[in-house]
Amino acid sequence: MKSILRTMGPWATGAVAFSFVLAGCTASGTEAEIEAPVEPEATAETSVGIAYNAALYEALPQDIKDKGFIVLATDPTDPPLEFYDEAGVLVGSEVDMADALATILGVEIVLTVSPFGNIIPGVEAGRFDGAVSGFADRPARQEVVDFVNYFTTSRGLLVVKGEQDDLKDASAELCGKSVAVALGTSAADSVIEQSATCVAAGSDAIDIQEYPDQAAGVLAVQSGRADLTFFSAHAASWIAKQSEGQAVELEVFLRPEDGKDINGILLRKGDLAETFQAAIQQLMDSGDFDTIWAKWGLQNVILTTATINGGTVDK
Repeated sequence: MKSILRTMGPWATGAVAFSFVLAGCTASGTEAEIEAPVEPEATAETSVGIAYNAALYEALPQDIKDKGFIVLATDPTDPPLEFYDEAGVLVGSEVDMADALATILGVEIVLTVSPFGNIIPGVEAGRFDGAVSGFADRPARQEVVDFVNYFTTSRGLLVVKGEQDDLKDASAELCGKSVAVALGTSAADSVIEQSATCVAAGSDAIDIQEYPDQAAGVLAVQSGRADLTFFSAHAASWIAKQSEGQAVELEVFLRPEDGKDINGILLRKGDLAETFQAAIQQLMDSGDFDTIWAKWGLQNVILTTATINGGTVDK
């Protein structure tokens, strides 16, 4: 079995597709170009690691088997989970994971770019089958979608280097600061709550600046429109590292007790979670999951057991 990665330019209206070759048949291209599906050949051997699992293919919903592909939305502004490299290729730990899952499940996984705030409504409306975009598992979200969880994270404040030293202390409040957040993210919900706490304590409210995506929030900080933005610690650390040597360098102040989340792949409600859980557990048990995430420096945030809807706190 061979897996092929196709890419399209940033924020393209098309899709990024993981193709597969099974029994001599190849499927590739965008959603509109995908050929009629060919059912993979079964195997009598027990599947381990990055290997086709006939039982999991059979467990997929019939509509997925009929069309031969799964559409996952992604907002590629969350490095190193998913982002565009200098050549314009979509890369990252969740991108590599999706590639491996396509092989295990025996169907193509098509990654379609979407602004973060549009993803859950798109899954509810049936435009996407799910999403890989660093989603935090929240009970409120579980009401309309399912999660399979495989990593945890906390938050980091991203600021212009040397300009917000008062925030180095992990207990420092954001009262009176201008904070850039992306629409629809857990960070946006958190900063609203923090601002209310500031006001209740008699301090200045937070100047909350909402942007369509996380990349726009970073630009707001770099241009001086906002004092800071905040991401999951993995993303904030990565972005700060990439800014080294640039005209405006960034630094990150970690908040290890803030926004502790369990995160994972988001799936349409009711009929995909158990199959994806088993596929991800197959990767975990073989060690391939650790290898995939260690490539991106994230081996310390991954779980060893995939869980379904493990999030218990809305925050």
